Amino acid sequence: MKLICAAVVFATIAQGQPPQRPAISSTATAILVDAVVRDKSGQLVTDLSATDFELFEDGARQTIDSFTRVTRGGGIGVGVAWKTPDRTIAITPTAPVDSATGAPLEDAATVALVFDHLSSESLNLAQKATLDYVPLSGDSEVRVGVFAGDVGVRILQFYTKDRNAVRQAVRNIVPTGMIEERRAERADDLLARRRELDTQNATATSGAAAGASTGVAQNAGEIGQREMERAMIQTEMNMMRTFENFDRAQKGQDTAAILLSVVQSLSIYPGRKTIVFFSEGLPVTPVLSTRLDSVIDAANRANVTAYAVDAKGLRATSSFADARKEMNNFVEDRALQTSLGTTRSDQPMTMAFERVEDTIRLDSRTGLAKLAEETGGFLIEQSNDLSSAFRRIDEDNQFHYLLTYSPTNAALDGRFRAIKVGVRRSGARVFARKGYRAARTAPAVDTGSFETPALAMLDRAPLPNAFPVHAAAFSFPDPSRPGLSPVAVHVATSSLQFTIDANRATYSGQMAVVVRIRDKEGHPVQTFSQQYLLTGDAKDVEAAKNGEILFYREPDLEPGVYTIETIVLDAAANRGSARIATLTVPPVAPSSGALGMSSLVLVSRSEEIADAKATGASPLSIGRTLLYPNLGEPIVNGPSRELPFYFALYGDAASTAASAQLLRNGRVLAEAPVQLAASTGPRVQHVGRFPIGALPSGTYELRIRVGELSRSAFFTIRSSER
Repeated sequence: MKLICAAVVFATIAQGQPPQRPAISSTATAILVDAVVRDKSGQLVTDLSATDFELFEDGARQTIDSFTRVTRGGGIGVGVAWKTPDRTIAITPTAPVDSATGAPLEDAATVALVFDHLSSESLNLAQKATLDYVPLSGDSEVRVGVFAGDVGVRILQFYTKDRNAVRQAVRNIVPTGMIEERRAERADDLLARRRELDTQNATATSGAAAGASTGVAQNAGEIGQREMERAMIQTEMNMMRTFENFDRAQKGQDTAAILLSVVQSLSIYPGRKTIVFFSEGLPVTPVLSTRLDSVIDAANRANVTAYAVDAKGLRATSSFADARKEMNNFVEDRALQTSLGTTRSDQPMTMAFERVEDTIRLDSRTGLAKLAEETGGFLIEQSNDLSSAFRRIDEDNQFHYLLTYSPTNAALDGRFRAIKVGVRRSGARVFARKGYRAARTAPAVDTGSFETPALAMLDRAPLPNAFPVHAAAFSFPDPSRPGLSPVAVHVATSSLQFTIDANRATYSGQMAVVVRIRDKEGHPVQTFSQQYLLTGDAKDVEAAKNGEILFYREPDLEPGVYTIETIVLDAAANRGSARIATLTVPPVAPSSGALGMSSLVLVSRSEEIADAKATGASPLSIGRTLLYPNLGEPIVNGPSRELPFYFALYGDAASTAASAQLLRNGRVLAEAPVQLAASTGPRVQHVGRFPIGALPSGTYELRIRVGELSRSAFFTIRSSER
């Protein structure tokens, strides 16, 4: 069975409701344009008046209704501030006015620092540059949040004015691009070996042809072995390229969803809103180009300015290194063929050209530059010194112009309207958003066609329940990640509808899993999703129906009570099943010695992994053993059946008594002591077994007590005769 998983993860990270002033957006009759003007030497131009500006929409001149110069102190770096008074100077006031000064009231800026899928070298440089600029302590009027892109978005620090918290969050980011670096090294080794084999075979063949015919026979065995090795190398290279294309597309989808999430989190704040986006590349394939356009549309609608940092450009190598390498590889292959007097090729020449073109199009500058320039920011590339760039971003936040106009074309037809802002000042350059989409209401965030119908199903009443689905969330308050909250969803493929294509003799099925997390006020906190496309030969469809899918994510949540909403959509049958659960994330321990306890996990099965590193830092792994949780599936009982369970303790667990209780309907049926392993570090992992072979069918509760702490898990026993 072939399983193709296209994962698009969207996390809604807006938290809280800060005070909001009336906003002017593209859903109203007035359009707001936030503009920064610099002279030819890059210095801010701060003395312009309304008559110095000219504004066009789709080439038609517009009348500027209001003009405001905004000046405020503070920035990402506390010490970098304008010497002018920390207030707004209005030429034509449209905002609420301070009765004491007569100036409009403006709100502090909000900045999101986003580190997206960075490899070790790029992340180290980005972290160093950021930490060198952000002060060691102190507060600023500017709110700063720190986010990391991996599979979905991780909130390392929500928007705060505490610079020490910002620095700590930046330090906690971990690299995610090591696999790509190793893959590139492997590809280089394979290419070099293939060329070596070609040269050896060509030399052996030409040498034998120049001599006796026995020479060919003598070398035939060695030539055949080299040809077999060459074929295996080419197969591996083809597989790597196929995976690279798929992986690039998936990461592009993921990055677009991450940016949309951050834009949404910024949209609820007043004042100037900024994203500083560290990335090793934003691909602009034909498929992902629309996704990038959606990000830019959302940013422009929310009046968010993006500044893109080419993290690859922070290295010593050029940002065009990949494109240059592809071109050199193509030239060297053709030169080798010419020198050997052969026209042998493993692919059409046009494919090699297309690969070079694809690499150029996917160069980091292409997508990053588009994101920055069309939202009014700029691209930082090929520079290890980010202090000047950060200072310039702070300057943009501290001084800019606000223009509003009522478009002469008032039709809300959903079309894109291009905006061009000019100034009557020689050598001046204007940085402003390039347009907006004229819509009566904000378009739904493009999270992928599979997620939209799933969420619509999740919002129905009553909730759908077309087939069995099991879902659960757990809390593992590790001191390094106190909000670690694994979420797992299990569904059997036998529940899905498969379609048979008789002409192609193939089967296909399509499923989506969407998990939405809400806080105690009902506000969405994070959303995760993944699409599963199942295809294969028609003769294997019955085997496909005997499979299972396990969806797993590890969000980080702040202390509190959350509702976990899960929906599984069978797209082919247009039916789904939803599950609702509650999760409590405990508060951070007041002291390092305080004892913390994870959720109690009932274990369905375990798997031994050859390489312990393959399990990563999963809270459900113990060395090389990976534990699969029981998410509520009924347990088929037998005479000697035992119930495996697992939990983790954090802190000083020495001399702490532990016990296990079996309950039914709140009544204790049995109790036994639990012998904890000796503590060898800050975490104690315990796997135990509780005998249940004598229990009749029904629902039971297993409760573990450790000192003053207790955790419970419910399970259902089903008779083996059923």
